[in-house]
Amino acid sequence: MNCLDCASTERTVPAIGVCHDCGAGVCLDHGDIRVRHLMRTTTVAREVPVEPATRVVRCCMCGSALAAVGTSTRASRRHRSKATNN
Repeated sequence: MNCLDCASTERTVPAIGVCHDCGAGVCLDHGDIRVRHLMRTTTVAREVPVEPATRVVRCCMCGSALAAVGTSTRASRRHRSKATNN
């Protein structure tokens, strides 16, 4: 698999991963690799982080869109669930 963004500029660069959101192949230049802490619910609905942390790879477009929203994936899910419950 090759990087989608590099292919749009007519370059062939092997992908190092796949975007978590859109599934596009990404190279080191176009990939945004972040640390993600998974959460687990314990008694009394308390959330605690799971160790070790995981990685999330996003293409530059999905990374930019997520940064523009200014929220994490967990927070956006929580917001959507509150909106549907009201």
